[in-house]
Amino acid sequence: MKRKSYSTLGLLSLCLLVTVLISTTQGSNGRWELLGRQEADFKNDHDRIDVGRREGRFRQLQIRVDRGPVDIHNMIVTFDNGETYKANVRHRFDEGSKSHVIDLPGNRRVIKKIDFNYRSTVRRDGKATVAVYGR
Repeated sequence: MKRKSYSTLGLLSLCLLVTVLISTTQGSNGRWELLGRQEADFKNDHDRIDVGRREGRFRQLQIRVDRGPVDIHNMIVTFDNGETYKANVRHRFDEGSKSHVIDLPGNRRVIKKIDFNYRSTVRRDGKATVAVYGR
């Protein structure tokens, strides 16, 4: 009787361990990490966010805008190996808005830098802040 109890307890422990490992893995993949942010100016503006995190590999990006509206004309992601990807984000973002999830080509990749052109659209609202998140 005791032998059956120990094997049931062992099986339940194994199931619990597998469940915890799966949920931990899924949670870390789902968390957005701030890669950088810039203030948009009132004229056409080009900025760069230097990411360069060798330990951070990303599969998706998202743009979030605060403190005012902004027009984003283009965004080019440069990977660690020098390859580039032009993300389709030509859009007017309102304050507090965010882009759709931008899927990067290939598997998880190290991002070296992100270049983009944008401009604040309304002077009275102040300079917009453009933040890029990755996961």
